Amino acid sequence: MRISSRCSLALHCLLLIAEYGERRKITSEKLAASTGCNAATARGMMLALKKAGIISVTRGVGGAHLLREPGEITVWDVFRAVEPDGLDKLIGIHPKPSEICPVGKRIEAVLTETYVGIEDAVQRSMQEITLADVQERFHELRRRQRAAAGEGAPQQA
Repeated sequence: MRISSRCSLALHCLLLIAEYGERRKITSEKLAASTGCNAATARGMMLALKKAGIISVTRGVGGAHLLREPGEITVWDVFRAVEPDGLDKLIGIHPKPSEICPVGKRIEAVLTETYVGIEDAVQRSMQEITLADVQERFHELRRRQRAAAGEGAPQQA
């Protein structure tokens, strides 16, 4: 099973925009350089986030900005924007169980019900975490790393 990294890529982009979007022009090239993806992938990510009403993007001049406060953007909002049917693909059911076997002929119904519960739990968890939470974790990690390195005053990342 392969789990997509599109949500983490989108959260990376949003964190960069939240941190620096007011002071610097955040373009697809800057997002690509930070995330390690190519600029076309970054543009596609920005388009999906724009369609979801999470960011605005200024064409030509460039630059992306959050349309909502970080505390109002949930991981679920981001996930739905970039993986519209992502939970449906979270856990698949094998395609050819035996119709003769008592387990095989019932397994799809049994697992579908089970997996719906898992998908609901994942969705609820994602709805509880906001971009502000991610941003605070970023700030805390940066503070700890700077303290461990013996750095004094905060510097730009």
